[in-house]
Amino acid sequence: MNYNTRPEYHHDNEFVLATIKKRFVAFLIDWIILVIIYICILILFSLFNMNISKINVQGIFEVEIEMDNTPSYIITFLKFLFGLLPVLYFTISFYFYKGQTLGKYFLRIKVLSLYHKHLGLWHCIERSLGYFASALEFGFGYIQAFWNPNRMTLHDKIGETIVVGLPRKNTKTTTSKEPGRRST
Repeated sequence: MNYNTRPEYHHDNEFVLATIKKRFVAFLIDWIILVIIYICILILFSLFNMNISKINVQGIFEVEIEMDNTPSYIITFLKFLFGLLPVLYFTISFYFYKGQTLGKYFLRIKVLSLYHKHLGLWHCIERSLGYFASALEFGFGYIQAFWNPNRMTLHDKIGETIVVGLPRKNTKTTTSKEPGRRST
């Protein structure tokens, strides 16, 4: 069999792979942000006397919500919203913020496509849905980053992406004065 290989877009040593620790902390920050968004939605609905007595999100399509005095179409909408909220958050963040979520922004790491100059919307959707695939089988998709030479997890492979560290911005300007010498 003959396989046609695609040329990788980033083939130089221009990027340094992000560490697993940075990726993990960025992921935790993103999930804390998602929990805050969930709490804001709950507070918003409680302002309209639509108290949610029980919520259980197990997956995209496995959401249980119990509400008092609420029409069934609102409960169905909330089930859909709560199930897809992580996918929407990651997809929108990756697409509109050029490969970064808030967690990745704070830790100065970024997602890049292996084969394209920019992340396309479909890459972002694939990678966001890939988080659920990575979580299957006790998180085996995440653990793959430990032995993969490019630190790729399952969702990186699905979305054809890598995560790289961004260089620090040098905010100090260099002057011609020698350090420690006083000007007269």
